[in-house]
Amino acid sequence: MVRPGLLLSLCLLAFGPAPALASPPPAAEARAYVESSYVSAPYQVEDFTLVRSSYNPDDRLAGAGFSYRSRLHPEVTISVFVYPAGRLEPQVAVDGGMQALQADLRQAVASGIYAQLQELGREPFPLSPEAVPAKGANDIDSAVVLANAKAEQVRGEKLRLSLLQVSRNQPLHSNGYLFYKQLHFFKLRISANQSDLPREAFDVLADRATRSLIPALEVANVGSCASTTLYVDPDAAPEQGAIQLARQLTLHNGYNCHASAGKADIQARAAKASVIEIAYEADDWKSQ
Repeated sequence: MVRPGLLLSLCLLAFGPAPALASPPPAAEARAYVESSYVSAPYQVEDFTLVRSSYNPDDRLAGAGFSYRSRLHPEVTISVFVYPAGRLEPQVAVDGGMQALQADLRQAVASGIYAQLQELGREPFPLSPEAVPAKGANDIDSAVVLANAKAEQVRGEKLRLSLLQVSRNQPLHSNGYLFYKQLHFFKLRISANQSDLPREAFDVLADRATRSLIPALEVANVGSCASTTLYVDPDAAPEQGAIQLARQLTLHNGYNCHASAGKADIQARAAKASVIEIAYEADDWKSQ
């Protein structure tokens, strides 16, 4: 971990001569923002075992899907979907992703897949307790550390549901969780027959599955996103500029971008995980 005082010093140095930060890469070096994404899903995470992976290259923007089963509760259905979101402000991404999730549920009702859909509540869902950042040597130093800590947080929300699966005439407990990380949406859906688990027990299991699986699944991106240009308000005081730089650097590191698949160490991941490569066309990420 970088010491707070050192982080501030590094950020302040950016206000000296640094052409690489101020100038975009030469046009000759232009490449797609993301050429390929490697989605890795571990075969085993605690009591959760990967039972199926899916990906359709003809529908690459739909991403990859993974099904897990709990050894302790094999009757529960757990599905994780990972699909591209783009470079967005984290909360903007989550808001848009949740609206799409709710729209998909309404469409499923209209299509006759579900009935009696009830949304029981939507709320922010942290993957871990919010850590208290260490204090810096001074107020500005502490502000840089705080900005860095906030930028590291993976934003997500939870939607509690009750519905009827029409094909089986089966009432279900169901939760949907959505997160934005590594330029992608991570959506987890978990369901169980209402006759198999009380609602409270289901919610405890659903939260635990999400906090186990979402951090374990990762996306390594390859493309020009491996480099970045940092922007600072020219009218900002040096200390405020340092805070802006710290946040941008942390967000960029969170994109998990690499110049090549070799640098992303994909082969090492494949030893313990199902790895799906999503190869994009140039226009897929033109808006980043």
